[in-house]
Amino acid sequence: MAAHTDRDPAFNDLARELYWAQERVSRARMDTPEVRDRLHDLAVQLRADEKVLIPHGEGNLASPTRWRRRLKFALFRVMRPISWRYDRLLADHAELTTSLAERLMAAEAEIARLRARLGDDEAEP
Repeated sequence: MAAHTDRDPAFNDLARELYWAQERVSRARMDTPEVRDRLHDLAVQLRADEKVLIPHGEGNLASPTRWRRRLKFALFRVMRPISWRYDRLLADHAELTTSLAERLMAAEAEIARLRARLGDDEAEP
């Protein structure tokens, strides 16, 4: 059996369907450490993307014909300096939000400690 490549339209269609069909964790059900970890991963990815000409996983440059791929790539290269700024700004935002999530984790731990202490104090008299 021949190996499938990114140029195989059937492979691309199947990969797209599998991506959209996969189970996603509801953001409302995530706890604070999970949110912080996801934000950290996003910031790292955006920091990496701001340093390269073509960001990792840029699917908009794919096309079944060579001339369309070349045209898309040329347009992307012309417009890339505009999006570099937004990669940096979004990474800054993700890092700030990560630090807020870390502060929230500290506040949640402090609240839990104070509740436990308050519960112990009420049981003593």
